[in-house]
Amino acid sequence: MTKTDTFKLKLIAVMVPLLFTASAHVLAADKAQILTVYIDPVTEQIYSGPGPNRVKIGDFQAVTAKSATAVDPQDVKVKLDQKGLKFETADEQFKFSVGGRLHADATYHSNDRLLKSGDRIEANDGTEIRRARIDFKGTLWSVFNFQAEADFADNEVGMKDLFLNYTGWDFADITVGNQKQNISMELQESSNDIMFTERSLVNSLTGTLFDRAIGLNLKKSDKNWSVQGGIYGDSMRSNRSNSNKGSGKADEGFGASTRWTFAPINSSENVIHIGGFAGYRTTNGKGELNDNSPSFGYETTHMSNLKLTDTGTIVGIEEAKMVGLELAAMHGPFSIQSEYSKVKVQREKSLASLDFNAFYVQAGWTLTGESRTYKGSDGEFKRFKPKNRFQVGKPGLGALELAVRYDQNDLTDKDVKGGSEKRATLALNWYMSESVRLMADYSRSFDIKGSPVTKLNGDQPDNIDVLTFRTQWAF
Repeated sequence: MTKTDTFKLKLIAVMVPLLFTASAHVLAADKAQILTVYIDPVTEQIYSGPGPNRVKIGDFQAVTAKSATAVDPQDVKVKLDQKGLKFETADEQFKFSVGGRLHADATYHSNDRLLKSGDRIEANDGTEIRRARIDFKGTLWSVFNFQAEADFADNEVGMKDLFLNYTGWDFADITVGNQKQNISMELQESSNDIMFTERSLVNSLTGTLFDRAIGLNLKKSDKNWSVQGGIYGDSMRSNRSNSNKGSGKADEGFGASTRWTFAPINSSENVIHIGGFAGYRTTNGKGELNDNSPSFGYETTHMSNLKLTDTGTIVGIEEAKMVGLELAAMHGPFSIQSEYSKVKVQREKSLASLDFNAFYVQAGWTLTGESRTYKGSDGEFKRFKPKNRFQVGKPGLGALELAVRYDQNDLTDKDVKGGSEKRATLALNWYMSESVRLMADYSRSFDIKGSPVTKLNGDQPDNIDVLTFRTQWAF
């Protein structure tokens, strides 16, 4: 084949992508009538335009290489890793992923043989599937994000997150649907990421009032700060039929909350976090708080059915207000985190208002040297990432984490005797990989006063010890 023949073949191969490129120059010219394409056979440079006015539009080799590697923006890429199964188009405008979590627990209580009103109420010990969830997430046209998460624990099906999020507005991101209300750093953090198997005694207040609910939330954030505000109805259980309560229909309650966070220091190894939150909630037509019984309490474990502090049903509640403060810091493998929360319960005029409070302080030390992962735009700690995953017969231990926590609550005020307790917890966590974690918690509740649970002789319960083991995988 002669050099001329070779050149002709090259010319044919490049013609289609070349015409698209040259057309842009023709359309941009006011008086262009004829498209002229010229390829210098010596330099292999591509030109468009007539005679001395021709314009260089590229290199032959570069254009043919680009043509050969061109990707259809609608091509779908599939990826499977520790974060689940992902599908996304080449232009990244459309994404879809499937993930999930499994938390399998075994618990044991000591010194819990308590009696009340002649009935045995010692804690339930044994095993359970604490959480079993499948999570679907996606993105549409780059600016709409959705999430649908179902939980199959307790051998029942319940929906957790179910919302649509819009990020195309410069003023703020908008989220509509069933979602976590923006209260408390600890409540916002995923159960996959917290250092203990159960949240602190602060959850005896925050969990009752501000767990997931259907609502509208606005969020503005940057790398080191976030501001959120939202209005909410009740949870997804609202107004469902209940044979024990007739039709079950009633007007929903109303809630509003706001949370702000700021991290003046925020790097991969050093963090200072300051935050605060406030919330308001009214009861619904059945006198419930976000479809929960109008009461505050804390169960020692999810399956124990033992509440050392519990107000029982509070009569005449009209509304509740909450304020809270968050502080956290991290330096290398060391971290500390604390929250204080106070609730004021307003009752009918004939009944006095009530004040309850709770706080915790916790510290963690990664024995293998890694730092926790903090995200300033959310104001919370995220999934821990060990440097090396555990592999049998190969180098790599994973990561070991030691954590301690002190927390307490006070649910007694006026005529409501919910009691108070203090607790200390020690945790050892082994992160075998980013997706697999083994957890062991030992906690002791002590200085229990005014508890609704009493011993046979009427005294307050002694120190209650709880040991929990968890196998967790999440992707």
